[in-house]
Amino acid sequence: MDVEDAHNYLTDTCTVSELESFLVLGGEPMLFPSRTFPIIDRARELNIPRIEMLTNGVWGKSRRRAQELASGLKRSGLNDLGISVDAFHVQFIPLEYPRNAALASVRAGIEQVTWNVAVIESLNGKNKYDRKTARMLKSLKPVGIETHVHRVIPVGRAALNLRQYIKKESLNGPCMGDPILENALTHPECITIEPSGEANICWSLTIGNAKEKPLKQIIQEYNWRENATIRTLVEEGPMGLVKNVRGSGFRFQEDRYLNKCHLCIEIRKTIDLCTITPESAKA
Repeated sequence: MDVEDAHNYLTDTCTVSELESFLVLGGEPMLFPSRTFPIIDRARELNIPRIEMLTNGVWGKSRRRAQELASGLKRSGLNDLGISVDAFHVQFIPLEYPRNAALASVRAGIEQVTWNVAVIESLNGKNKYDRKTARMLKSLKPVGIETHVHRVIPVGRAALNLRQYIKKESLNGPCMGDPILENALTHPECITIEPSGEANICWSLTIGNAKEKPLKQIIQEYNWRENATIRTLVEEGPMGLVKNVRGSGFRFQEDRYLNKCHLCIEIRKTIDLCTITPESAKA
């Protein structure tokens, strides 16, 4: 994301809301420290209490460089760092890298440093991925930091490659909100801004574009009842979207979807939800 855009979004939001936290994530934000640092600087200048970053720890390849970067993050104002470590990340990033990043961050004095861990079932799961993740965390125990665990969302490669391990759930019922952040669709307390400017309140669920309309205006004008897609999700769930787009060419195959989130994300990628009008959502 462009630094100027990020500064504008932060400043804009702080004019209409007293932000409790700000999170930088990617992609991998530490591939571009020259952008990440000034964005965190701005969050500190705006007196946002909790300034977070989620990283895969790739910047821990060199211990010396890791210490330089961790100290820079601390000076910029970062006080909460989540480092992703699990059987999925280690396929691409040697475990030594996030270990070095974590140790450097603790030494730099970053207040909260945790492992961010994705599992299919739990750390006690019997599948090969969860067992491998548990072994990895055991080897990382000497680092001395806490672990934050969340379940894999069945979308994209996860839905394709992990299907046999993920328990199928009912597709019926309304949506409560984001499964990880627990962001309620009726009164969202957080918003994600993509580099494109899209403002999302759940996985690719857009309520406006901050490059086209001021972010503060998007926030102030949000009303879930006036967005046909979100209203359908709140009142009926993703099966309501299926009902409303019948005849559009979309072929619904119930056995294909693992849970409501999977169906919701996939159906919104497949069809043009602009064809769902408030009138059809009420019908």
